[in-house]
Amino acid sequence: MSIAIVYHSAGGNTKAIAEAIASILPDSQLYRVSEVDIRTLPAFDGLIVGTYTWGNGELPAKMAAFYHELEELDLTQTVTAVFGTGETNYKHFCGAVDIFRDMLFMKSCLAVTLKI
Repeated sequence: MSIAIVYHSAGGNTKAIAEAIASILPDSQLYRVSEVDIRTLPAFDGLIVGTYTWGNGELPAKMAAFYHELEELDLTQTVTAVFGTGETNYKHFCGAVDIFRDMLFMKSCLAVTLKI
């Protein structure tokens, strides 16, 4: 099963988690969101999205652009997962994860959601 892991990290926490996930998935490819060719993602069997949350539950700008591009893809046969990092002192802890989760639930075979 080929898996793409696409992430965006500001402080390094989300990157570290993405790298840890990639290290245990033998057929995975790790991409920074700024480096991935979105057109290649439907060719993967699985897609894992990693993001941090900005402000009070929002997507970071780079992930917002990726989110909108991802919405346009046919992912109906793709198994997906989303993980993210956030600060527990915000009202919407890991709100960016929730945003991706809701879209991926409707457009793909969402398997896992993880908030850290």
